[in-house]
Amino acid sequence: MPASAPSAAQELGRVQVTGSRLKRIDAEGPVPVQVYRREDLERSGQPSLAKFLNSLNETSMSSGEGANSGTAGQGTVQLRGMPLGSTAVLLNGRKLQAVGSSSASYFNLNLIPIGAIERIEVLPVGSSAVYGGDALAGVVNVVLKSRLDALSLDARVGGGRGFEDGSLALAGGRQNTEGSVLILGSYSKATTLGMSERDFFLDADYRRFGGPDARVRTCAPGTVSSNTNGNLPGLAATSAGIPVTSAGRPTLADFAAAAGRPNLCGDAQNGNGNALVYGNETLGLHTVAERHLGAGWTAFAEATLSEDRLASNFTGMKFNNVLVPASNPYNPFGVPVRVTSTLGLENGSVGIARETRYTRLLGGLRGELPGAWDLEATVTSSRDRSEQRNRNVNVNANARTAALAASDPALALNPFTAGRAATDAVIQSIWSDSVRQTEGSKDMFAAFVRGPAAALPAGSLDAVVGAEVTRDRYDSLTVGTVSNGGSRSAQALYGELRAPLMRRDGVVGRGGELAALTLAARSDRTAQFGRAATYQGGLELRPSASWLLRASAATSLKPPTLSQTFVTDQVLPASSFGLVDPARQGEAVTAGELVRTANPALKPERGKAFSLGANWEPQTGTRLAVTAWRLRAEQLIVLLLPQALLNNEALLPGFVTREAATAGGLPGRLSRLTYAETNLGVLETRGIDLEARRSWRSPGGTWSLGVGATRVQQYDVKLTPNAAVESRLGRRTLDYWSPEWKGQVFGGFAAPAWSLSVTGRYLGAYQDTGSRARRLGDTVLVDLAGRLDLRTLGVPMGGASAAALSFGVVNVGDRQPQFTEAAPYYDPTQADWRGRTLSVRLSVDW
Repeated sequence: MPASAPSAAQELGRVQVTGSRLKRIDAEGPVPVQVYRREDLERSGQPSLAKFLNSLNETSMSSGEGANSGTAGQGTVQLRGMPLGSTAVLLNGRKLQAVGSSSASYFNLNLIPIGAIERIEVLPVGSSAVYGGDALAGVVNVVLKSRLDALSLDARVGGGRGFEDGSLALAGGRQNTEGSVLILGSYSKATTLGMSERDFFLDADYRRFGGPDARVRTCAPGTVSSNTNGNLPGLAATSAGIPVTSAGRPTLADFAAAAGRPNLCGDAQNGNGNALVYGNETLGLHTVAERHLGAGWTAFAEATLSEDRLASNFTGMKFNNVLVPASNPYNPFGVPVRVTSTLGLENGSVGIARETRYTRLLGGLRGELPGAWDLEATVTSSRDRSEQRNRNVNVNANARTAALAASDPALALNPFTAGRAATDAVIQSIWSDSVRQTEGSKDMFAAFVRGPAAALPAGSLDAVVGAEVTRDRYDSLTVGTVSNGGSRSAQALYGELRAPLMRRDGVVGRGGELAALTLAARSDRTAQFGRAATYQGGLELRPSASWLLRASAATSLKPPTLSQTFVTDQVLPASSFGLVDPARQGEAVTAGELVRTANPALKPERGKAFSLGANWEPQTGTRLAVTAWRLRAEQLIVLLLPQALLNNEALLPGFVTREAATAGGLPGRLSRLTYAETNLGVLETRGIDLEARRSWRSPGGTWSLGVGATRVQQYDVKLTPNAAVESRLGRRTLDYWSPEWKGQVFGGFAAPAWSLSVTGRYLGAYQDTGSRARRLGDTVLVDLAGRLDLRTLGVPMGGASAAALSFGVVNVGDRQPQFTEAAPYYDPTQADWRGRTLSVRLSVDW
């Protein structure tokens, strides 16, 4: 992916207050590529690469964070609001594996050492012909630092109400005529932000927002109720809240005041509640080395090692209407009763702990060939291994029943206390962890040659021809069950051509081209899906040195993930899903089986992408740009609900198996329903990206202003062929949708010794789920950033060649997420519960 030239005042997060005034328009091509440099990431104040990418206009929605996200705390990006995993992630221009901890669906961005990032390049349209599969929605290329002839330190501390985060990066390198080497170590840590840290969740009674009372009886302590239709013994009510007593052994008299009044609460009152942001700790090492071999040839190598630890504690373990016999020594009623409650945290808690290790090694050779051609060949091998432990989620019902019935206090479980409920041995016999182990790998050999293929009247016809051979593997094992996984080999051939068609007289270089045509084609072959071809074409028109008009069209594909291709069979009774059979006049399904399995006929998702844009840079420091884009995904892989599969029987041959036809001409009863992914979905979205910026010098420094926005004009979804097309534009749903507007406004000033900038991030209005059509969004978050050049200010820094102290305030107004009508009562795809976040960064080079 080509990098743009340095710019003086790029819009929004890309604004650079100081820097070169070279016009970017001279380096741009037929597709829109946004370039964000390291200082942009730092200036944003965002704590992670994933958070930065999700703040961009091109990312209309995210998968969310915390326990209510779709990614369990793993970083990803969904350009244009397209499905999870449809954005290809590259590292230094080379594709990364879909890691095992993400069910081999996408790369976990948290595994990239943030201190090693040099710049980020975002191509927000499909581009599989150039970058391979998974580029259905576009490409994000993360470019790491490669050269440094000094020692560099970068330290950041930040936080807000109820949480803290920080990072440290130390790099050293040398370079000379023989080669270069760089070694960079990084460390980052963020604490858990739980629901208990936000008043919004404390009582779970959302009637103050016009919503429901979502309080439940699973409190600490909880509620006791009669096991019969009558009142509890000694009380004039069928239920009563369990009182808090110092002894943890309430008497019958203690219940009198709570008769008929159950204890009601929310999860945030039982410990931390669910995690709004997971606690995270990442340790990384990145090394790069080059050795010049002479005669224009260079050997190079890269190694990236990362360990990511995620851990958060939620609430205590729960009871739901369990029977407590009269033999229980803590039962004061003398008869069996029912209890719904949550154990106090000193007994343990539900939570998550995951550790992921990621290793990527690369070796390569590049050099000059005759005729101004060059060659590059690389071998890459990457591995990830993860173990996720979901604490205390497995319940041994028999052990729980025995502990509730035990008469010996040493063996009994006390459900009537918010304190210690049983010995460790009793607790551990009932609740245990679920452990999931995953492994993934990607091995790839890639080579290409590029150079001038022919001399045309308007300039050189440049060409690239290359090949890739890859092997991916994925394995997942939930301890105590059958493992799931498999491997896939693939080969690809690709080529690109760029032909200048016309030139302006007397002007040299790309800026002198009047028109140029770009073509690309790629052929991918896998054993499971055969051969598939993708194509891309682009046209550049440059009527003058200030104008660039461009258009592109491309086809894309996304193969099924390994976890979708290899599914462990699981048989369940069809009657447990509440199905009705439309072929039998809505008859309830009371027999037969549902089989969760793989679909051997599953095909890759297909996509089409179009863009049309105009850029105008009449003078250095000024830029106006507009890009219209359109994306269409076909054969979208969806896992329909069992009832939807049954409703679409005619479209899914072999998914529904029946008994012999019965009398009356009706089809036979269901005997088997195959529950598997299908290629029935279609998603189409289009919109416009707008950009304007201006920078100018004054006697004291440089001023910069910028504005940019994305206006989504269409977002249509059709999950089955016989379903009506549903517009999800500006309408929040649980899977695919997009807000209409997302934008940013930027202003800044830079003097030689200091700089200050302010950014406003706008999210347009959209409709909430639910019949009352609550309006959400229409919000602005304001960020502030500043920088002091310590050397210019005369601060002694021990011989440092450069030193800067930066600060940032994200969400200056501490604006909190909005209430929504459906659980979890906020929108995870747009919400950031951190609120106001402050950070300070020290950067020093020696």
